[in-house]
Amino acid sequence: MPPLSLSATIDHHYQPLHQRVLRFGLFPAFLTLAAAGSAAIHLAILPPMAIQMGVFLLAAIAVALAERYLPHNAQWRDVPPAERRVDVMSWAALMMVFDPLVKGGLLPLLLSLTVTAAHPQGGLGWFPTHWPVAVQLALAAVIAEFGQYWMHRLAHRGGWMWRVHGMHHSPERIYLLNGFRVNPINLAWHQLAGLFVLMLIGVPGEVLQMLILANMVVTVFQHANADLDYTGWNRLFSTADLHRWHHAAGPGAPHANFGSTLFLWDQVFGTYHRPGREPERVGIDGYDAPRGGYFAWLVRTTRG
Repeated sequence: MPPLSLSATIDHHYQPLHQRVLRFGLFPAFLTLAAAGSAAIHLAILPPMAIQMGVFLLAAIAVALAERYLPHNAQWRDVPPAERRVDVMSWAALMMVFDPLVKGGLLPLLLSLTVTAAHPQGGLGWFPTHWPVAVQLALAAVIAEFGQYWMHRLAHRGGWMWRVHGMHHSPERIYLLNGFRVNPINLAWHQLAGLFVLMLIGVPGEVLQMLILANMVVTVFQHANADLDYTGWNRLFSTADLHRWHHAAGPGAPHANFGSTLFLWDQVFGTYHRPGREPERVGIDGYDAPRGGYFAWLVRTTRG
């Protein structure tokens, strides 16, 4: 996929006011909505799942509209039908089947096989549940990100894990739907490295639900093909402008920006990359395009 030409680059100084408001305000608006949703979870105003799904759908609609009317790269909107079908199937399979199975089945099962018998409240009781909820949420995010960061880096070292994870890196364009092009095995090890660790050490359920909500918002925006400005936010959150560098292809492409929701551990371990320009292209050189549909592709990537 060729880079944007200078003639295709948007001159932000001449954008209408409403477009400039969207550029700067859409992402922080949904961070604020996630914070409000977290407060609603804490106050038990609505079931956490209802809050999460409501915020997720609103964020997805907002990003889809921004991609349509305020694109980052207009060429990336031309997604081949076969590729879009794979992305839709992957999104549906993750959201409706595999993510609920991992969170509601695999992780509780593993917890019951480890510590629940000895600690009926769940977990080892190592987490400071007496701290203010906001501080608990921040600490839980830092702990989860540590495990997910290193699991992500390990997946980039090659071999079978890279083949499984490479499914996510294969697109030559980045847009909302292919943020969910993920092998379910990749999803499982990601959740084991983060959410399961939190359950194991005894993070309260409401804090876990708040963290899931925040992760949802960042994940939806992370692959947005929208001309949004993340200045300032991209020092902490894994935003689309820097996540595109994580997907960069070709000689000299950096191994950088591994954070799932936060860039904290990238900054600590020297993998934070913020060059102030866009990568020339994204994807994986020589990686097979999807053939035979979503499930056939899953089998090929899982077998390696």
